[in-house]
Amino acid sequence: MMRPAKERFKAKGGRHPYCAIEHRVIDSAAYADLTFSARALLVLFARQLTKDNNGHLHASFKWCKPYGFGSEHTLRDAIAELISHGFIYRARSHGANGAWARYAVTWLPIKRTDSLFLSGFKACAWRDWKPPKKKSSRQKVPDQSGKKCSFTPENPAESAGNPPAKNADYELIPWCTDSPPPSSCVRQVVQI
Repeated sequence: MMRPAKERFKAKGGRHPYCAIEHRVIDSAAYADLTFSARALLVLFARQLTKDNNGHLHASFKWCKPYGFGSEHTLRDAIAELISHGFIYRARSHGANGAWARYAVTWLPIKRTDSLFLSGFKACAWRDWKPPKKKSSRQKVPDQSGKKCSFTPENPAESAGNPPAKNADYELIPWCTDSPPPSSCVRQVVQI
């Protein structure tokens, strides 16, 4: 049976455990690009580190849920993001027997290599991360007339023959003379 935490700390000389992530990792462009759930998961990986267990870290949903991960989907996305940015390496995939996948942080060496698959491990892989090229959105091309409505002979627009105002200093103002107006008032462009 495991001793209570208070007794374990006394056995270590009264020191409390801590987790640390090197400044060069946090100051990198790859870290700045991470989502907050991926950053939280990286802290949880650092929390598990001891002097020789790099490569044997895990991130099961059952273990991560008390630390704020609400869904397995969020956890999977955070793991995939940390792998793609080069902060962690999957040292062993989960097995059919229910064994958890094992991970290693890339800024520390792996000392115990038993039952790990390290052929693709690259130390400090986050340094080689490049931001993805941004996809440009397709430009909308206006139709031939430049207007969004179409005119039909049955329903002509009232202002179809008048040019639009060229800028905010011009406005269409109806102007009628004192003499009896024709069938409609004449419109005149007046500068304000």
